[in-house]
Amino acid sequence: MRRLKVAVIGTGFIGPVHAEAIRRNAGLADLVMVAGISEEEAKEAALRLNIPGYTSDYRDILKSDADVVHICTPNHLHYSMVKECLEHGKSVLCEKPLAMNSAEAAELVELADAKGLMAAVNYNLRYYPLIQEMRQRNMEKEGGEIFSLQGSYLQDWLLYDTDYSWRLESKLSGKSRAVADIGTHWMDMAQYVTGMKIKSVFAQFGRMHETRKKSSDGKDLTFSKAEDTAGYISYDVDTEDYAQILFKMENGTLGTLTVSQVIAGYKNYMEFRQSGTVSSFTWNSEAPNQLTIGHRDRANEILVKDPSLLHGRAASMSGFPGGHQEGYGETLKNLIREFYSDILGVSSSAEYPLLKDGASEMYLCEAIIRSAEENRWVEVEA
Repeated sequence: MRRLKVAVIGTGFIGPVHAEAIRRNAGLADLVMVAGISEEEAKEAALRLNIPGYTSDYRDILKSDADVVHICTPNHLHYSMVKECLEHGKSVLCEKPLAMNSAEAAELVELADAKGLMAAVNYNLRYYPLIQEMRQRNMEKEGGEIFSLQGSYLQDWLLYDTDYSWRLESKLSGKSRAVADIGTHWMDMAQYVTGMKIKSVFAQFGRMHETRKKSSDGKDLTFSKAEDTAGYISYDVDTEDYAQILFKMENGTLGTLTVSQVIAGYKNYMEFRQSGTVSSFTWNSEAPNQLTIGHRDRANEILVKDPSLLHGRAASMSGFPGGHQEGYGETLKNLIREFYSDILGVSSSAEYPLLKDGASEMYLCEAIIRSAEENRWVEVEA
């Protein structure tokens, strides 16, 4: 069977994560090139990740024989890079958000369709086995009719005013930060699991720090704690540290979501709770191999991830037997397997987040931003 040739643009946190997940699909693809922002950085990444080719100019990838390009760069570069890849006949897997606004995202959807190319957005959290199990149980109405959703996505890595990331600067990340960065993962999961779209929103944004500090030499490291701040400079922040969102889905189901990147003690905690007329489902990302099933008239259940106990598609996302833990790394591996299998035509049941899903999230974020600005309910554009 033919194997895809794959290149990765970006060497920060998420680029190496993609590289590892690509390698774990070795039967489908070979990782052939990486692009960084400098020759030195690209070479170092290539040596560390054992990638044969490297470049400081991502356009070298466009001229190469790579079949698929993974875009793992800051948000403001996504639109132009996806567009150039598609125009050069490359399939694309892009980190979210797909673009900086819905107009750009819609253009990319149309371009991929016109070119007949397969392209995806990395909403990888769909691929936890028990998220797949929840979706299947909802399709079969095992929990009854869904009438309410609640949840949160909580982090603390931006708690201090000296914590820095390019995501804090709207010119690089967009008009929303916490919601666009992590809230979209929760909302994508909610819509995927239930099979329903969010139709209207009421949002409030908050900032812990109106002004933050960063090093004058630009050498701040994401997720690191500043030790010496003597050489730091101040800058204004115009994106949210935290948000509260009320929403209504297309069938009238009501929901609430709390998003925060400044809540001490929560490193990467996403909780999803679904209320149905028969039972409830509760899951969180820090215990991803357990699904709590709540009952009224009998003891609650804790379903432990075990492929022998799961529905077919959920079982196929379980790489290890019951009792062997799986986590974040497996989610991207599973998404890539589905995406590559579709490109190669070796799967008739591949199901992964498309560019249109990325565009839908852009429309949703824009409605949330408008709601926060205007203090009212806002309909989400279809």
